[in-house]
Amino acid sequence: MRPEASPLQAVTLRVSLLEQCQYDCGYCRPGAVVRPTHTARWLRATDYERLAGLFGALGVHKVRFTGGEPLLRPDVVDVVRAFRSALPGRELALTSNGQRLPSLLEPLAAAGLDRATVHVDSLRPERYRALMGDGVVDDVLAGVLAARARLRAVKLNVVVQRGRNDDELLDFLAWSHRTGVEVRFIELMNTGSAVDYTRQVFVSGAEILARVAGGGPVRLRGRRHTADPATLYETSEGVVFGIIASDTQPFCESCDRLRLTADGRLRGCLYEQTGVPLGAALKAGASDDELRALLAFGLARKRSRHPLRVDRTHAFSMADTGG
Repeated sequence: MRPEASPLQAVTLRVSLLEQCQYDCGYCRPGAVVRPTHTARWLRATDYERLAGLFGALGVHKVRFTGGEPLLRPDVVDVVRAFRSALPGRELALTSNGQRLPSLLEPLAAAGLDRATVHVDSLRPERYRALMGDGVVDDVLAGVLAARARLRAVKLNVVVQRGRNDDELLDFLAWSHRTGVEVRFIELMNTGSAVDYTRQVFVSGAEILARVAGGGPVRLRGRRHTADPATLYETSEGVVFGIIASDTQPFCESCDRLRLTADGRLRGCLYEQTGVPLGAALKAGASDDELRALLAFGLARKRSRHPLRVDRTHAFSMADTGG
């Protein structure tokens, strides 16, 4: 089967700032298949500022900083500030495990961050540590609420895992009802690395919905925007939540994303193996015209490489690529 071309021009950019993370989630870190990018090869804030202007000219209207854990980057505030300087008025968002968010919230907001999504797989302190690693969930949740008061919007991501946290779905919705923070339930993606773990704990988006609906009526609301990964639903109590079922229900036809790795490889699909060496060209002294040509090439070769759409994919972990 040949990969399908995306019918949309890419208008969102996911920037993986590094692959490292201080947590140890079973579906991510044990499945890492490549060494983290050496710090000497990281793009710097000045590199990002130059590239951001070129991406803006392509029509990119939203940038999301990911990892690994992006808040481990010592210069993360400078990076956010660089994008804000080059892209005034565009949306800047962050996906984080939230452990360092309380201490960095004010400088990040001052630098221009608009939104944050925080990853929490359990509301129970002991289970949180068992599933994710050494951290205090109550402190992370307090940071989420502080971010909700300071930023334009904050969401909570939950990777649903059979026998680990799938009994907490209604607990998360009750927390959402109390706090007003939207929760999104995510089905595991089989990236080919942590295969055994994924097989043991996988829960499909359809089953997640059925579990929630077992607690009361649920109404479909659809996606806010065509290219959004989450399908939204609403409970009878008015709690809006999302389900991201990228593994069983890929949304490749509406995908509008480009991805930039820590060393500046530009990819049009999460499952793409190599990418266009934008960062290497920049560090070699490429002109803006040469960088624009590489950007155009990367956009033109944007194709779905999801395992349900192509015959072969390579093994990788979300830590390697930046979810």
